[in-house]
Amino acid sequence: MKFQRKSLSVCLALSSLLAVSAQAEQSPENNDTIIVTASRINSDINKATAYTSIITAEQIANSPQKTLPEILATEAGIFSRSLYGNNAARATVDMRGFGAAAKQNTLVLLDGRRLNDIDLAAIDFTAIPLKNIERIEIIRGGGSVLYGDGATGGAINIITKQAVAGDSSAEVSVGLGSFNNRSISGVSSTTIGSTAINFTINKQNADGYRDNNELDQLNLQADFRTELDSGELYFKLASDDQKLGLPGVRTVDPGTSINQLESDRSSTSTPNDFANQKGSSITAGYSMFVSDNTELIFDGGYRRKNQTAFFDYGGGFSNYLDTDLNTWSLTPRLSIEHDVNGQAATTIIGLDYYRSNYDSARAQTASSVGTPIHDLSITQSNIALYAQHERQISDKFNADAGIRLQKVEQKASDTFNSSAPGGSGIDSEAPNLDESDSEQMLSLGARYNVSEQLSVFSHLERSIRFATVDEIFSTFPGAYTYLKPQTANQFNLGADYQRGKISSSANIYIMDLDNEIHYDVATFKNVNLDPTRRQGLELTLKNQLTNDILLGISYAYTQAEFRGGSYNGNTLPIVPTTTANITTLWNITPDFSFNTNISYVSERYFDNDQSNTFAKMPSYTVVDMKLSNNYDGWTFSGNVYNVFDKEYFDYGVRSTSTAGKYNAYPSPERSFSLEISRSF
Repeated sequence: MKFQRKSLSVCLALSSLLAVSAQAEQSPENNDTIIVTASRINSDINKATAYTSIITAEQIANSPQKTLPEILATEAGIFSRSLYGNNAARATVDMRGFGAAAKQNTLVLLDGRRLNDIDLAAIDFTAIPLKNIERIEIIRGGGSVLYGDGATGGAINIITKQAVAGDSSAEVSVGLGSFNNRSISGVSSTTIGSTAINFTINKQNADGYRDNNELDQLNLQADFRTELDSGELYFKLASDDQKLGLPGVRTVDPGTSINQLESDRSSTSTPNDFANQKGSSITAGYSMFVSDNTELIFDGGYRRKNQTAFFDYGGGFSNYLDTDLNTWSLTPRLSIEHDVNGQAATTIIGLDYYRSNYDSARAQTASSVGTPIHDLSITQSNIALYAQHERQISDKFNADAGIRLQKVEQKASDTFNSSAPGGSGIDSEAPNLDESDSEQMLSLGARYNVSEQLSVFSHLERSIRFATVDEIFSTFPGAYTYLKPQTANQFNLGADYQRGKISSSANIYIMDLDNEIHYDVATFKNVNLDPTRRQGLELTLKNQLTNDILLGISYAYTQAEFRGGSYNGNTLPIVPTTTANITTLWNITPDFSFNTNISYVSERYFDNDQSNTFAKMPSYTVVDMKLSNNYDGWTFSGNVYNVFDKEYFDYGVRSTSTAGKYNAYPSPERSFSLEISRSF
């Protein structure tokens, strides 16, 4: 459904009306202990007006999947791709069918702070230890007002475990698995005086399914919280170090009888390629009740990331990148609980400020990085004001409305050296760029409880995506290309049903996009596409079949297509029409459980096949299983992944110059893992 200007005006007017009519009154409730979370959504998911779901720590522990992207992909409407197949390092999570641009259209946050950087680097999910996750909040088609640009498909907020005063516990885990996979992790909580401390360490090494696919990962996280008379002081520290080999593609070319997916799936044609990353971050904040009904959270953070990568194309052509990215953030907000006409209401008002400095030296090899071919320097400032008002209009009806005003400024320069090793006379220096954009994001939603078992909800959202620094820069010749902000207007309509041991949700949506940002293989540049559309259906069902057996089903139908231009009516590449998951949890005894997950992904067009004239990537079904036993504080678990040894790939790209030829990244065949953990 395409939103006209009138619709947006109505949304804005209703947002203002709800906010203006909210006159704060004292709330009789005031908890003595303040526990700050990184969530900005209503803690009562039954009042959410957008299609929202929660993955708990218990669900993560029970899951037969071993990586965070795979766990997320069991949720309706979410699809993951892992090009390298090694513990989902640099994997992509796609909400609602954005294909190659999924990372830029799915906003991922860690404790409420953005992990989507201003470049195209994939989010490092392996830097988030599963055992340190308290819960994951998933807002499909929403989150733009509260969290900002890039939440076109939706927002995923990963909330880590917090230190709690008086808590004293610890858990140590050791794991072994196929492809020489070794891991050790520890989580501990303790209290020293008035300060509660949570500390997590995770170390993982694996050779990987493919040649040149080694992973060496170390993560450290710490959470400190001190209760004061007027509130709580807290800060978080994190550090990660990753070394990853890049095995590259396997080629299928019928014209030359080459089929590396069959002859040598696990080999590599890029034995020298790698991508390494080191990062660190600190977040500090203070939470206090400035009155009985008004909470102020004032927090800020700093995150540093260094990335080095090497790509050897053969024939003397190669590319080495050394990139530093530093991001400062300040995110204060007020949460006001009050009454309106005797009904509860909450108003959130906040400011988000992010400033990133991006410096990237691009040379031929590591030894020549001191004299790079291109040396990029980019600064991006991002400031936004937002407000969201939630109101219980009656015992059965609640609504919310929000608005976000956001401004982005980018200043970019390039120093080009044609005489540097690997320099070219046909390349050139990119002229400086100095651009700014201001956009607004809007949301309006309502939920009505038809009965104790059934509720219906609807949600309107206007979201924005700004181009990343990698998308605006190109070479041969060097240039910074201004791209218009991508806009998306969407409508969601859903229902929740719960009766006895059965709970289910259904949601339909339609999303119209203008100026969608995408890479054009014909020009080797990123462009604003002709108008596109996403629409679909998402279903979930949970049924406690018996006291010991829980069945879960998720299903999504996604239609992503052009709605204008030369490809009008064509399907967008690498977006599966159908995804489905069936999960079971069988508690054989109170201490012995068996879990399974069956994942299905339908056919989809290869990347670069906007014309829909190439063969499709084949569908696949993968089964994972997990057996766990608890005994006297010990937990023993064994996993089998891809039980039936399915040979498949979740990403492929067609050749535009050779008929029938394509490249693909094969996924691992059957593998195993064992883990022993001890709780204290």
